[in-house]
Amino acid sequence: MAIDMATTDADVHEASDCQDAYSLAREFYDAYKKYAALVQPGVGPCEQQELDALTLQLKSIAHHVMQLKLFSPNEELDDISTADLKYMLVPYLLGEVAAATRDMAERGSRLQGALVYWRAFAADCHRLAVGHADDHRFLIQDQPSQDASVRRDEKIARHKRCKELDEKVQYMFGKKRECFGDEHAWGTNSAFDEDMERDLIIMLLRRAVASVPDSISSAEQELPLLEMMVAQGGPGRKTIEPERPVAKPVCVRIQDKAELQRLYREMVFQCPHPLATMSIEEAADMEIKEMREIEAARARRQVEEQASNAERWWDGDRYGAKEEWEEHQKLYKDRDFDEFKDEHPWGSGNKMANVG
Repeated sequence: MAIDMATTDADVHEASDCQDAYSLAREFYDAYKKYAALVQPGVGPCEQQELDALTLQLKSIAHHVMQLKLFSPNEELDDISTADLKYMLVPYLLGEVAAATRDMAERGSRLQGALVYWRAFAADCHRLAVGHADDHRFLIQDQPSQDASVRRDEKIARHKRCKELDEKVQYMFGKKRECFGDEHAWGTNSAFDEDMERDLIIMLLRRAVASVPDSISSAEQELPLLEMMVAQGGPGRKTIEPERPVAKPVCVRIQDKAELQRLYREMVFQCPHPLATMSIEEAADMEIKEMREIEAARARRQVEEQASNAERWWDGDRYGAKEEWEEHQKLYKDRDFDEFKDEHPWGSGNKMANVG
């Protein structure tokens, strides 16, 4: 697509002015407030346009967080400032908003994206040791427990942790409401100090980590149903459009600053975590192939060992040869041990023997 450079230069200057005026803290405040009103449990259904707008806003925040390099893979939790710690919630919020989509034609792809966001968030929290160990163990294990009673106990324990953390979070938000008049206002003052702000953010992170396992399980169970719905010609069926004639490139003049910013975000923003490169069936076929190769190698070693023993001991024709060899080996070993005991009498290595 060709772009008129004369027009674009002016637009770029205007976009850069908007970039300078961009406030990451203000955008996160606005995005979290929308998330609490649209997506949090107990909230009624919302419009898909509102979710799409919130997704775009959160992706812009994630892009700025990566561009500013607020988090380093080598730092620990105590090294992250309280003012930056809340931005760790951005991948989790993206996953929650993606999973709340109501467009059935796009729900499958949105759920796959939500799985990426949830696992990316859980990986960051696991690196910083934020959250309960049982929640991280569920996320990093290859396959969940097959015992129904164990799964039920784990789910009950997670529900109790979520309920306890919800009560603490609501109490801290109530304190914020008393101090600032707005529970979603991020910051500190004399009545709500930095330690209380940090405790609130860490509790939000722990609450999010505790909810991720159940969200991932629910999404993984829903995805096959959505694929079946698409295969049967459901709401997600993709219509085949007739081929259109190839048009010549045209010169496009972008006058809308919002449209320019949207195109810029789409070009520069990329998910920081790689997507899956193979399907579950392909991974299973690869594991089966590797297992067969291991079994074949083990069988070859057994055959070679049997052939070596048969060649060494004349395939059992020389009666007692193997037993005689083993007896000689045991005799030499016993002699060596007797010599060791003669050179090292009992108690000779006890350095404390002469201490009064």
